[in-house]
Amino acid sequence: MAGNILQWIKANLLIVISTALIVILLPVGWFFSNGWNASIRENATEAFNTEKRALSSASSIEYSLPAVLKDEQELSERRAPNAIVTRFYKERKAQRERQVSEVVERGTSFNQADHAVPVQGLLPEAQSPTELRKRGLLLSELIAGTPETPSLYARLLRKLNAGDAPDPEVLANELNQYKKQQEEAYAATSSDGKISDEQAKALDQDLIKRRLGQYAGQAESIAFYCSLSAIQSETPETGTSHVPAIPYDYDSITDSLVYTWVWDYWIISDILRAVSTANTDDAGVSLAVPDAPVKHIEQIRIKEFVVNDNAASTIDPDDMGRGGRGNQGYGSDPATTSQSDDPTKINSYTGRTQNSAYDIRFVDMTLIASSKDLPKFFDALGKTNYMTVIDVDLSPVDPFEAINNGYYYGDDHLVRAHLTIETVWLRAWTTQFMPKSVKTTLGIVSESDNPDDYDG
Repeated sequence: MAGNILQWIKANLLIVISTALIVILLPVGWFFSNGWNASIRENATEAFNTEKRALSSASSIEYSLPAVLKDEQELSERRAPNAIVTRFYKERKAQRERQVSEVVERGTSFNQADHAVPVQGLLPEAQSPTELRKRGLLLSELIAGTPETPSLYARLLRKLNAGDAPDPEVLANELNQYKKQQEEAYAATSSDGKISDEQAKALDQDLIKRRLGQYAGQAESIAFYCSLSAIQSETPETGTSHVPAIPYDYDSITDSLVYTWVWDYWIISDILRAVSTANTDDAGVSLAVPDAPVKHIEQIRIKEFVVNDNAASTIDPDDMGRGGRGNQGYGSDPATTSQSDDPTKINSYTGRTQNSAYDIRFVDMTLIASSKDLPKFFDALGKTNYMTVIDVDLSPVDPFEAINNGYYYGDDHLVRAHLTIETVWLRAWTTQFMPKSVKTTLGIVSESDNPDDYDG
């Protein structure tokens, strides 16, 4: 029996092998095909999900318009792509960008006005130390004035039709001369060659009227009282001094000192122009002292700005990279500074603090004004430049004492106002005039500055 089976197997070997392979391969094929199907399903699912995400993303995009105003909310929405919506957002965004650019341009132009450096070739840097001293001395003479040429400040006051009370010595000489002439005239008509008591009293009254007439005449001929000595500045060498001052010596002129002179002049010219604006009526006519809101500027004192001329060699480049400001160079008033000389700590209701967009200088000012019209000066400051009164103290003024000193203010009720004024200077235009030492003091790093140039 076994032999017959073997013979049959040998005779039908191909059939036997095929049958065996079928039996073996069925479970093996099932095993491998099952694993292959799982891999196919996984790859297909991943491909499907990827395509689904792409389609979902393409079918919903984010539209947004950035906020421009301080309290404005950003406009944003997610929706299916739409040509009309896309065009709307694109046009509105371009419109906002143009508006912002225009505002920045106008704001910069307003801040800069016609401010320029009176002597060319000085800022930001002179070509050589010799040129710095030569041109710097010329600038100092323009600021201080010479016997041949009035100072820039004197010319500015004259341009704005500002003046001072009549010179008491000159007026006294004129009145004495008039008195002498009148006494001689009275004596010539008198039988005894003497002036009578009645004539003496009448002459005294006449002299008083003439003196008051001179005071009133001067007041009617100018826009406001302001002497050159009223303009002052704080300096590290001399403390508070009059701005029109010849430099300490020829070799003391530095780039930073030159920039400070020019910056102080810009500030004072803006404040004086604001006074002139306040003293102009709606028809554009300049008012005389008796009718003007601002009668008398007794003092304009710019707070000290100190520049470390060696700062570039001592600045920490890492601190510069973090936006550090180092020694700001701003003077501070203990009454308005909180526990620090840092100007960013000055209490100001404006909320402005020193930053990379602008610099702040503070000015103390004392003036006599009409109590009801003083706000016109506050408004004029803002119309002239970025200037704001951040502190004010008022005290009464005795008009009779003022008359005794030669000042006639008219019939208005008067106040003496002690003001602190905050002035803002945009770096968008001031930086071009800044020497490197000033930039370093203020913490300004331009794109051309190489941190390796500083020694940490």
